[in-house]
Amino acid sequence: MSIMRKILFGYVVLIFIPVIAFGYLYYSQIYSNLTKQFVESRQKILEQAYANLKTDFTRIQSVQRILQYNPYVTDYLDGAYPSDAESVYVYLRYIRPLYTQLFFAHPEIDSLVIYKMKRDVFSITDHFVDRSLLDPQMEGVARDLEPGKGVWVFADSKTSELVYYQYLYNSQYTEKIGLLEMRVSNRLIANFYKAAGVEGNWGAILLSKEGKPRAANGMGMELDEDTLRQWQAEGKPFFINRKTIVNQLEIEELGMSFLITGEVRNVFHSIKQRESVLVTIIVLLLLVLSLAYYVMASTITKRILRLARHMRTLNDDNLKQRMIKHDKLNPKDEIGFLTETYNSMLQRMDELINNVHRAELRNKEAAYKVLQAQIKPHFLYNTLETIRMIAESNNDKEVADISYWFGRLMRYSLLSEQDVTVLAKEIEMVTFYLNIHQMRLQSRLTYEIEVAVNAENIVCPRFILQPLIENCVVHGASAILRPVHIRLQASENEREIQIALQDNGNGIPPEKLVALQSRLLGHLTKGAESEGGVGLMNVNERIKSFFGGDSRLEVSSEPGKGTSLCIFITKRMGANDESVDC
Repeated sequence: MSIMRKILFGYVVLIFIPVIAFGYLYYSQIYSNLTKQFVESRQKILEQAYANLKTDFTRIQSVQRILQYNPYVTDYLDGAYPSDAESVYVYLRYIRPLYTQLFFAHPEIDSLVIYKMKRDVFSITDHFVDRSLLDPQMEGVARDLEPGKGVWVFADSKTSELVYYQYLYNSQYTEKIGLLEMRVSNRLIANFYKAAGVEGNWGAILLSKEGKPRAANGMGMELDEDTLRQWQAEGKPFFINRKTIVNQLEIEELGMSFLITGEVRNVFHSIKQRESVLVTIIVLLLLVLSLAYYVMASTITKRILRLARHMRTLNDDNLKQRMIKHDKLNPKDEIGFLTETYNSMLQRMDELINNVHRAELRNKEAAYKVLQAQIKPHFLYNTLETIRMIAESNNDKEVADISYWFGRLMRYSLLSEQDVTVLAKEIEMVTFYLNIHQMRLQSRLTYEIEVAVNAENIVCPRFILQPLIENCVVHGASAILRPVHIRLQASENEREIQIALQDNGNGIPPEKLVALQSRLLGHLTKGAESEGGVGLMNVNERIKSFFGGDSRLEVSSEPGKGTSLCIFITKRMGANDESVDC
């Protein structure tokens, strides 16, 4: 397949089809998320409207408590006033003002009637009436009322007017003396519908627990059978089928479910219109861009194919053959630059082939020098070993020890072919280094090494401790005449390993310490190279690169009291291994 066909095929497979598929999936996802967010927001509005309705119910129900705890009302219903005149006086003097106040405080209440239980109690039209006048349909509701509880019911099946019933008791709560009936206007439910967002294309319906409709909002919207079955099966606060959006909640006071329904096409009508326009624009735009892409790709591939044909004609015998004339269209673009570079490469390859023989000679000479460099360290080791053996034969332990320590240090420095070692080996080499300086400085230098980790299993870069020990010796012990003590301590916790080096030398001046700490944190400043600390910088970078994580080198110092260098190694835990895996 030619490069032109590959580019075209790649465009269709890798760009055109994925863009269309991604656009469709992305739009579907956005549409789904938008629909879900819309339904969730409507559910929150519905829940807030119901919370307000519950508040109104509680406020209206408080009327019963006001009447129950009013002694004039309870005495009146209990027959405490023997004469009608006295009853009328109490009513006009104390009870009617209370009724007026209740109607003023609760404008939703259309009527407030108490059905008296005792016949000898004086009846007052519209306020205190005989129990026999109670609507027979409400007898069953009143009969099932529990003490101290009331019930909300609909006045009839055609309106949304609500009626509340609850018994009133005598002052000792031993006898029912009246049945309170409060009729609430349609405005209470109308306000609830409005707060719940029942307007425009949205309809509402009340369903019993069996799924039978009770009342609608008068807009002619009813629940279809598919939506009703889905509501009964899922019982979710909201759901969406193919055509309908449904939000619902339980109105406990009425023992019914309140559903708000709306059609998806009405909610997202404008989005659907824009969707068609958007799809048309995308298709046309892709077609135009595809044609432009084809023209541009063909222009580029022709020049590349011409260059490829020339490459196929090359072999070892005709490297000096030059490329045909430069492109006339775009001699300075990338392909023109590639053509010119290709010609230069051919010329350079021809020169390199002629220089292969000289390169082979240089390689042989370099190999000879490497072999010669290997001979010199072996001669040094053998000489040090000879000195040690002669010193031991002469019972000169100090010369024998220092020769042994120096030999081990040299062998560790020059002969190791690997850049990594274990912490135990590093500590051993540091010990040899300190022994040599202790023999030189005598009582002016003492040291102690405390290792509380499994150093044999901790892999680390070579020479991360020796530069730090050298700083302690050179800037600590060698710079002052008083005795200096160096302490090396290795410890660990669950997260990291700490290797601390401390000395009680002169310390570091504050200005230099701040600059050094800033450089360790990676903050480069002007003139940083002249401030020293190159060895510490090198150790710090190697620790960060090798161990990763939060591994680092930190330095602290107090003038006249000493310096502390601490290496923090972050552990990398395995599934069944608690040691450091480097």
